[in-house]
Amino acid sequence: MKNVISVTNVKKRATSDELELYSYVNENAEQVVDEILDLVKVGLKTGDGGLLFVYGPVYSGKTLAACLLVDRLKRKDVNLAAIQPEVSRPDVPTDKYFSRSGVEKKVESVSNKQQILKIFDKRDVVIIDEVQFFPHEFQSFLLKVISDYVERGGWVIAMGMLYTAQGSEFLMSAVLKDRSFANFPLVATCLKCGKNTAIYNQRTVDGLPTSADDPELIAPSITVTYEPRCIDCHVIIG
Repeated sequence: MKNVISVTNVKKRATSDELELYSYVNENAEQVVDEILDLVKVGLKTGDGGLLFVYGPVYSGKTLAACLLVDRLKRKDVNLAAIQPEVSRPDVPTDKYFSRSGVEKKVESVSNKQQILKIFDKRDVVIIDEVQFFPHEFQSFLLKVISDYVERGGWVIAMGMLYTAQGSEFLMSAVLKDRSFANFPLVATCLKCGKNTAIYNQRTVDGLPTSADDPELIAPSITVTYEPRCIDCHVIIG
């Protein structure tokens, strides 16, 4: 169908030139992963659980960090699960972490409470990508499961966007940021001015900046696009 787009349309593979130009994104992701692994290593030894939150706009390296964590924790024989919400969005492919840097990982997409409970049972670490996209009817339940899991000594590493396209905070992300043991903000390159200070996602609909009256969530499509923007270049039609 003409209006159907895939993850490769939305999250296009970075070219070799882009990988070189935006190499700091990979470096930042690597640094965050190293810091997280140090915290988890200590926690698993002492039996103390923890909640960590990595956040940033599109193209900031969140999913890359999630993929790197899966690899490195598996090499350490850590009993882990990697999940994401099951949603009808081309930028969140089912059962797969997909990074523009060329890294992919097979994971589990979850769509109900029973799946969530099963994931958190008898695991040492749970990695969650795209946490802001969990449906509202599951968010309170997931927060309770995470809280109980951390109390039992488990580690949750959540990845997501903090800010909506209108510049407000996603409720799920705001709560995780407030409750986390440590936060790891990532930035991207503003595609308007070129500064490496983008924290927002610029949504355009039919080529025009998003309106303050638009829904909080609109999936990417032929007419809807997202790109990283800094504070000065982020535009909302009021």
